Amino acid sequence: MRTLKFKLVFPLLAIVFAISAAFATQNEVSENLVLEQGYVHTTQPCKIAVTCNSIGINQCTWEESLVFAMDGSTGCNRPLYYN
Repeated sequence: MRTLKFKLVFPLLAIVFAISAAFATQNEVSENLVLEQGYVHTTQPCKIAVTCNSIGINQCTWEESLVFAMDGSTGCNRPLYYN
C-alpha cells in the first residue's frame, strides 16, 4: 500500500514542480513594447516600411540604414529601436 502511494504521488509532485519551475523562470515581457511601422531613409524617404519598437536600446536598422517613424505629415524623424 505504501509503495502504491509513492508510485502515484511522486510523479504528481514532479509534474507540479516542473510547472512551477517553468513559471518561475519565465522572462518578463515589458508591456510598453509596441511594434510600430517605421520607414527607411533612402533617396525616397518614407517609402520602405519596416516594423520596429518605439522604445529600446539599439536603433532599428534595415540593410545598414536607420529606421524612423512617421512624425505627422512632416516626414520620418522619430527614431525607432529594437531589443
